[in-house]
Amino acid sequence: MWQFFTLIIPFLRSFLRDESAANAVEYSLIMALVSVFIIAGILALSGEMGVLFNKMAECLDDPAICTPDIFYKFCTQSQQNCGNK
Repeated sequence: MWQFFTLIIPFLRSFLRDESAANAVEYSLIMALVSVFIIAGILALSGEMGVLFNKMAECLDDPAICTPDIFYKFCTQSQQNCGNK
């Protein structure tokens, strides 16, 4: 039984003093925070982007109705800066 303790105690001391895992935890927290911001940005832009892609699909279906004014109206209605006109 004492042999077990003489083997395990030095291992536990070195394990508790080792701080290399702290870096991995810090990096994983930073990556989690960055991914939360990326997901929030994608969700914030998804509605506007969906409308813009639908307008583009309409233009591809019927090019006669497609003029640059359609997209500039979209940009001014949604208060986006899509280009200078």
